[in-house]
Amino acid sequence: MPLDLIVVSEQLATVDHSAVATLERQLGVEMPSGYAEFMAAYGEGTVCDELNVWGPQRILNRVEQARETWVQDWFWEHPRLAPGDFADAVPVGDSSNGDQLAYLPRHGLVLLPRHRDGAIDAGTSYTRAVQGFCTDGTLVAPSAVLWFESWVQQSCYENWSGGDRGRVRDAVAALGLHVAVDAPDPHAITFLLPAMGGHVYIMEAGTQDLHVHVRFEPQHVAVYTRIAAALTAAGTGGRIRWGAEPAEPHTSK
Repeated sequence: MPLDLIVVSEQLATVDHSAVATLERQLGVEMPSGYAEFMAAYGEGTVCDELNVWGPQRILNRVEQARETWVQDWFWEHPRLAPGDFADAVPVGDSSNGDQLAYLPRHGLVLLPRHRDGAIDAGTSYTRAVQGFCTDGTLVAPSAVLWFESWVQQSCYENWSGGDRGRVRDAVAALGLHVAVDAPDPHAITFLLPAMGGHVYIMEAGTQDLHVHVRFEPQHVAVYTRIAAALTAAGTGGRIRWGAEPAEPHTSK
């Protein structure tokens, strides 16, 4: 069974089993258990704003370069693995921090941290490896809920800054637009907003340093406008935007 994830994106680009079977034939390996089921349920995207899960085509596009890098630039330690064991390994995901998730057909899934020397065994189940990355607290703060954002369309991104964390948090919560809240550590909280096709992440980096990250899909500009108004009223500002451009208000849902 695939993971039960809260989907905040409006659309998914799911991958049928035949595409995974084609990947396996081209690579000459059998993908880990749970991979085909995950792709069929969700497709490519990001889990908990931390782990990027790759579809068959992205894997094919990057497998040769990944193998060369692992063999040539190996710096991790593992009691049973050496660089040569990665000659036929398959990259199946990565994180925004540069951590890599690799699949070794004769061994299983292995996490290769960007900022640690030790490679980490992640079992033989793709589903459990994804869940563990986001919840066990080894490399990232453990998420309280599991959620998913698809890459099927480009989103709009914004960074805001300043204000009081409690006031900003309460302003977003008062709108009642979120379906769940993820609070991986005492200084950060994420509101999951399918109505906006994204999320609002609020992080207090210091005693007077507040950062707010907003992601939304262009067609949901009407809902985003309510979020933006709440953030402004709560005293945060300094907005910087990149990514897609929002749709005109009359085209939003």
